Amino acid sequence: MLKMKLNTFHTYSRIKRKQTNFTNFHTLQKIEDDTQNKEMNFMQRKILLSILFFTIVTIAGVWYVTQSNPVLAPDFSLTDLDENIFSLTDFRGRIVILDFMATWCGPCRLQMPYNKLVWEEFGDKLILISIDIDIMESEETLKTFAQEYQYATWIWAKDTAKLSEVYKVASIPTTVIIDQEGYIRFTHVGVTSSSTLIQEIKELMN
Repeated sequence: MLKMKLNTFHTYSRIKRKQTNFTNFHTLQKIEDDTQNKEMNFMQRKILLSILFFTIVTIAGVWYVTQSNPVLAPDFSLTDLDENIFSLTDFRGRIVILDFMATWCGPCRLQMPYNKLVWEEFGDKLILISIDIDIMESEETLKTFAQEYQYATWIWAKDTAKLSEVYKVASIPTTVIIDQEGYIRFTHVGVTSSSTLIQEIKELMN
């Protein structure tokens, strides 16, 4: 009887030790997992901060180059919707805004009201040219589009000089501001607010 009790006790002890070892193993495993998760979270935060820092530096660098090292805008000649031939150099001495667009482009339509506010702010003090870069679109299509915006009395033209390639237009709308001496001073891809454009133009005028 005593022997059975001892055997039972030893068996119970072994089971208890196994349970304890099992519990300790899972505790250690949990600690290790938590440590790995913390390390992963730290690395993810580090990567995200690096990306953010790189983005800020890149944007700042592009802004600095645009402002401090302006590039002479390539000259071109186009024909407007009234069949008038014009060149970029015709407008030397005035600020020129090139609005690269297409009639089917939704964001380009969103850009129109902002262009309107800029046009109303400066009027004939600057030249605003909306250039349709889609070679598949006809001049009639562009005329119909322009007529939807009765206030848009600025210059409209088809891109018959491959300006989208010359000015490296990757997407539309793209807005390019050229100063009075013919240098590119500001380039923005995507919808650009009128306040941004007006501020930039005023800086060039001053």
